[in-house]
Amino acid sequence: MNRVLTLARFNISMIVAEKMGLILSWALFALQFGIFGSLMSHLVQSNKVPNYFLFYGVGLMIITVFDSASFVGRRFVERAHEGELPYYLSLPVSRRGFLESQAIYGVMATLLRAGPPLIGVLAFTGQLTLSGAFFALVALTTLGLGISGIMISFSFIAFKSIDIYNAMIAGLSAVLVRFSTVFYPLIFIPSFYSPIAVFSPLTYGSDLTRWVLGVDTNLLLNPILAVVVVVGVALGTLTLSAGIVDKIIEGVKAA
Repeated sequence: MNRVLTLARFNISMIVAEKMGLILSWALFALQFGIFGSLMSHLVQSNKVPNYFLFYGVGLMIITVFDSASFVGRRFVERAHEGELPYYLSLPVSRRGFLESQAIYGVMATLLRAGPPLIGVLAFTGQLTLSGAFFALVALTTLGLGISGIMISFSFIAFKSIDIYNAMIAGLSAVLVRFSTVFYPLIFIPSFYSPIAVFSPLTYGSDLTRWVLGVDTNLLLNPILAVVVVVGVALGTLTLSAGIVDKIIEGVKAA
């Protein structure tokens, strides 16, 4: 276990070392929340979506978590093509331990990138409570694990063609983000694509986070269903990733 933590700590240290990158990501979040959030909250009828500012802020955090988790998954692929992955696999850490270190790395990356913005949004909207912030972070990190698992699960494509992988991930990202309830309640989404939103894990991650923060449940999906889907996606994709790490990546050639 100490070796797993050591490997995870090494990966996390690379994120912490890029302090300016973290600060810029927080500043960009604050800019988007302050400007676009203010504009959107005036465009959306407040009597239908009370406190849309909070609703929008949670959606923006989901995007941040998605981008952070996607980076973790893509970084896994990049290591294979840069020749780093064989080195990591040669360390005295099991394949399962390597995946566990990546999961810890993903959780910490999510906390570092989404934690401060979450506290800022809750404080700005007057919804900051210790329990709310804690359970919201649990929901966000669980969703982040699922997204990372999805990206790693598709890595077998990258081992054959990195261009196809990048194109597929870009298309998948566009579908998951745009066809979801990140910024709009499901009941207000046009009927011709609302069924697609039901299959996006971001829909359930968004609604679960909003539920623990006290957003009107009439605007959300069933919270129990959201918990089941978010946890199921995380466990399912991580299990699939473990199989890929164990069987497919052996002998991957560096680009």
